[in-house]
Amino acid sequence: MKPDILTLLKTLHLSLENGKSLTNALHLLQNTTKNKDERTAYGNIARSIQEGASFSKAVEIYVSPSPDIIQFVAMAEKGGSFVKTLKSVVNYLEIKNRFHQESNDKIALPMIYFTLTTIIVIFVRFFAVPFHIQEAKTYDPKIFAVIAEHLDMALVLSNILFGGLLLFAGYFFVVMIALFNYTGIVTGIAKKIASQLTMSSKIIEYFEKFILLSLLSAMLKNGVSLKTAFKTAAAGTLVPRISKQFDGILAQISRGEKDFWAIPFFEDVEQHLLAGAGTIAQLGDMLEQFADRARLNALALASKFFRIITILSILLLAFAVFVEFFTIVLTQVIIQQEFVNSASRM
Repeated sequence: MKPDILTLLKTLHLSLENGKSLTNALHLLQNTTKNKDERTAYGNIARSIQEGASFSKAVEIYVSPSPDIIQFVAMAEKGGSFVKTLKSVVNYLEIKNRFHQESNDKIALPMIYFTLTTIIVIFVRFFAVPFHIQEAKTYDPKIFAVIAEHLDMALVLSNILFGGLLLFAGYFFVVMIALFNYTGIVTGIAKKIASQLTMSSKIIEYFEKFILLSLLSAMLKNGVSLKTAFKTAAAGTLVPRISKQFDGILAQISRGEKDFWAIPFFEDVEQHLLAGAGTIAQLGDMLEQFADRARLNALALASKFFRIITILSILLLAFAVFVEFFTIVLTQVIIQQEFVNSASRM
C-alpha cells in the first residue's frame, strides 16, 4: 500500500510553512504513520533526496501518483516558491479528488444494473437455452420442433442483448479509465478513444482543460516563463487534439507573436479576456478562473452523462428481464400448450 499523495503533500506543506526542511518533514511522516509500507516509502523518498534525487522523481518512484501531479510537483521545484506552489498543488488535488468522489458516487447504480444484466445474459445464453433444448429432445418431434423454433428466437434475443451489453460495457469502462485511471499508458489510450466518442468527448476535454489551466496558472504565478509553461502543458496532455493546439501556441510564442489565444481550446469569451491581459500575473489569475469554470462544466456534463448511462443501463436490464421471461416462462407455456394440443388431437 503506497502513501496517499494528498496526505503527503498537505503534511509537507504544513511542515515547510513552519520552518522544517523537506527531509525533516518526511522523517516526521515516517515516524508518525502506523502503516509499515507507508513508513518504508517515506524513508525511501527521504533517502533518495539525500542522495541527490529530486523530490518529484522520488515521489514518482515511491508513490506513483497520476502524471499531472508529478508535473505539478516538478514545476513547484523549478518555480519561485516551492511552498507556495505546493499549496497550489494541494488545492488542485483536493478539487480533483472531490470531482472523482462525486463521479464515483454516481457510478454505483449503473454498475449494479450492469452486473445484474451480465448475470442474466450468462444464465440465459449458457444455461437456460441449452437446458430447455436438452429437455425438449425427450418430447414428441412435433413438440420439439415448436420449442426449438421458440428457443432459436430466444437465442437471437440473447445474442442481441449480449452484443448491446458488450458495446455498453466497452464504452462505459473506456470513459471510466480515461477519467479515473492513473496509469499513464492505459489512461492515454483511453483518453484518445473517449475524446472521439459521443457524450464523453466534451467531458474529457473539460476535465483536461481543468488540469492544464490549473498547471499553467500555478506555473505563471510562480515565475515560470510563458514558453516553458506551455511547453510543459503541451507535453503533459494525453488528448491529441489539445496537444496539437498547444504545439501551435508554442510555435507562435517562438516567433514572438502575441495573439496566440485563438484556438478551440479557449472559448470565445476566454479569448477576448486573455487578449486584454496586461501582465503574466494577471494572465495566471485569469487561467485559474478559467480552470474553475472548466471544472464546473466538467461536473455538469459528468452529471448529465451518468444520468443518461443510468437510464441506458436500466433499459438494458429491462430487456434482459424480458429475454429471461421469453426464454424460461414462455418456453414452459409453449410446452404445456403443445401437450394440450397433442392430447386433444388424439
